[in-house]
Amino acid sequence: MNAATRRPALGIYRPPVNGRTTRRIEPDAVAQLCRTANTVRAYLERTVLREAGMTWTTYDVLVLVCARQVVEPPVIAAEVGIARATLTKTLAVLSDRDLVRRELHEHDLRRVVVRPTPAGLALAGMLRRWVDARQADLFAAPGMPPEQDVAQALKILADRSRLHTRTVGEEGVR
Repeated sequence: MNAATRRPALGIYRPPVNGRTTRRIEPDAVAQLCRTANTVRAYLERTVLREAGMTWTTYDVLVLVCARQVVEPPVIAAEVGIARATLTKTLAVLSDRDLVRRELHEHDLRRVVVRPTPAGLALAGMLRRWVDARQADLFAAPGMPPEQDVAQALKILADRSRLHTRTVGEEGVR
């Protein structure tokens, strides 16, 4: 029995005997995008949001509600990209802190809308300035493209993926 036909022992690394190395598999663009997003999100939670008692999700929902002024929960969940159950918990936290208010829809009392409170608008504005300052620091690194270009490319990618999701949902998976 030669080295090439021996079964490898578990937990022991043995380099290939014939000298050929396998090609390294690099992460694809979407995997790298997700890893980068998770890293930046954790960085912003540690450096900005923790002090205000916020997570990225609570911050993202609060900023969206403040930007829209009046928005329905299903729209928030779809826009932020979270499950409705997660949104329900997040809105409860924001509501308990008097940052948003849930109200019945003006024309359809079966529906609910979410509005920011003055305290929510003030906190969102302050946190947004702090987050923007941290983002500016990240984009100031040499070789980085302008922040607006990255944001535009990511928005286009998100819009296209939503469009493809609807298309696949209508046609079924092939």
